[in-house]
Amino acid sequence: MRLKLLLFTYLVSMPLFAQNSDRDAPAYIEADQVEMHERDNLSIYKGHVKITRGSIRITGDEVIIQNRDGKPDHIEVNGKPATFFQLNDLNEEVSAQSFQMIYQTENSLLELKQQALLIKNQNRFSSEHIIYDVHNDIVKAGYDNKTNTDEQTQPRVKITLHPEPPAEKTTTTPSQ
Repeated sequence: MRLKLLLFTYLVSMPLFAQNSDRDAPAYIEADQVEMHERDNLSIYKGHVKITRGSIRITGDEVIIQNRDGKPDHIEVNGKPATFFQLNDLNEEVSAQSFQMIYQTENSLLELKQQALLIKNQNRFSSEHIIYDVHNDIVKAGYDNKTNTDEQTQPRVKITLHPEPPAEKTTTTPSQ
């Protein structure tokens, strides 16, 4: 009974990057294997893992969900690559991929490691390390100098920004 309650809690409270309509949608998880550690509030999904909830789609080879106070606290997705897709509240596509994704629900931070790519509004950010603040819509890419002191080997951040579409002009006819 407790195992069913734990699984239900994971499925209904998984906030991830949800737009408002996604929060009310049921979550579906498919995997080749699942391992639940009730005492540790931990679940591990392995093998072709697919998670869907509303517009959210997550895939990976392994997903580890750490629960705290009955809700997911730390979600790790590993894959070659792990992928994420969602429509935000403005109906804009947000997608990401990397070998490792870590989402911290408390501060709504998505951390992408190893061959990381984040696409938002057709703008592309690629680096070995990207942090995306979901609620504040802030992208940080690259490593700071404290993390990697050898500038010769530090990978560079690559960004492609698309211009905003021109605003529609309204024409007025002169009054007579």
